[in-house]
Amino acid sequence: MKIIVNEKELKEYFDGLARLLQPRSAQEPALEPLNASTLMTELRQTIREELTLIGLEEQRDIGSYSLNKLKSVFEPYTGKPAELLTPAGTIEGTIAKVGGDYLVVREHGGTSVMVPLEQLVAFQLTGKQVER
Repeated sequence: MKIIVNEKELKEYFDGLARLLQPRSAQEPALEPLNASTLMTELRQTIREELTLIGLEEQRDIGSYSLNKLKSVFEPYTGKPAELLTPAGTIEGTIAKVGGDYLVVREHGGTSVMVPLEQLVAFQLTGKQVER
């Protein structure tokens, strides 16, 4: 077996390998001394970002709680005729299914429509209602 090697490429290879194996302190240039005002600015920015993330998580949790509450409101009306108002228009039919964050309404023509609960503007039962 014969291997042909370029001497220059071989030298560059071993020099790069030596740089990788050197201790980190020898590779990194000396860091600038920390400026207190710069450090405070960076800390404040990091704290603001963390607080924003915490606020977004709380809003998401509140949204899921309200959707779960809406689901429990609609579950007793499964199988009943209803009229739903959404930003896209009015949907009239029978509530076929109540999901975690949606309703499935079967319209009079047989078409099923999935309505996200967060898109629901108004709701009312239709048809003959009997008070007990």
